[in-house]
Amino acid sequence: MLDRAKIAYSAVAPKYDESTLRVSAPEIYVMQLAYQKAMSVKEGAQDDVVLALDTVVAAGDEILGKPKDRQDAEAMLNKLKGRRHRVITGYCILGAEKYVDYDVAYVTFEDFSDDQLASYLDHHEFLDKAGAYGIQDIEEFKVDVEGDRCTVIGMPVEKVLEHLKGEGIG
Repeated sequence: MLDRAKIAYSAVAPKYDESTLRVSAPEIYVMQLAYQKAMSVKEGAQDDVVLALDTVVAAGDEILGKPKDRQDAEAMLNKLKGRRHRVITGYCILGAEKYVDYDVAYVTFEDFSDDQLASYLDHHEFLDKAGAYGIQDIEEFKVDVEGDRCTVIGMPVEKVLEHLKGEGIG
């Protein structure tokens, strides 16, 4: 997404153990994750602007993380089937200023069949995806999105670009 915006960047894996963060309300939790990841990168890049993002899927107040295996993914997707849920992407920008925020989009899956679910799980990577899905991959069943589709993919582009401009980027 930054490539499309013609923003030069270097990707750096954060050194932060997510399991150390206490689970709280999904919106707070995802902002804390983004902030902690940004801070772990900023330590080695004092003069750089750092952008970190994290996305969670929330069914009510329950955070659905990345599934452990196919069975876990199937259980998560069945929990979301036919229901409206939130996808929340937190972002943190550390430069001359510190900015931490989130964006939320609402996603509704149709009441898909077991065959549609099996087809999705057979053909797409789900283990590294919050809530066991990547919206850009779903072809097997109907999905409605209220809000910014980019938030569901993992970066609310317009909001992030607006704040990067404040850091003289873009």
